[in-house]
Amino acid sequence: MKRIKKEYIILIILLLIFILLSIFVNLGKLDNVDEAIYNFVANFKCDFLTRVLYVITQLASTIGIISLLFIFCVYFLLKKYYFSVKYLILNMLAGTIIVKVLKELFKRARPAWKWIVQGGFSYPSGHTISAMLLYGTLILIINKKVNNKFKKPLIIICSLIIVLTGLSRIYFGAHFFTDVLASMILGCIILLISSLFMNKEYGSNDKSKIKKTI
Repeated sequence: MKRIKKEYIILIILLLIFILLSIFVNLGKLDNVDEAIYNFVANFKCDFLTRVLYVITQLASTIGIISLLFIFCVYFLLKKYYFSVKYLILNMLAGTIIVKVLKELFKRARPAWKWIVQGGFSYPSGHTISAMLLYGTLILIINKKVNNKFKKPLIIICSLIIVLTGLSRIYFGAHFFTDVLASMILGCIILLISSLFMNKEYGSNDKSKIKKTI
């Protein structure tokens, strides 16, 4: 019997967690948790944080994501990193389709305490999964194509933007904590699947790593 790869085990675990989370959300079992976390985050409201998080949340809007995706794709095409463009586009399309389907399936209303104008349904968070997949795919690409002192800082910056995007959606009351958490889990699932394909296509020990920033 072949040994099951740990990645597949993680995928199954993440999928089960997402299913359980969705069930509890649909039954309203986590409403108190959502409200408690929003109240906790609201305690830190200040002008500076509001300005920073507003910029972050706008970068994850439809216009913001499309603009950033276009810029990254053009850059990678000029560098002839065609696989980077492929995975960026595929991951973003997958996330967009999955979120749209789930929003229509659950039809969860947005928080009553929202203080920015936001239409549509709440579960899961579209902004969060867009940021997760855009910057998460960049992290995968950085791991493949960068092997110098800039590697860790670039990964940290991408990771920080993902976290701040999720936080901004709760901060502005556009989403519940569980909306953001669901998108994080879905993003991890898509990125893990993407990583498996990358490894098969290019090998886990890619010898083509360059010694300059992408």
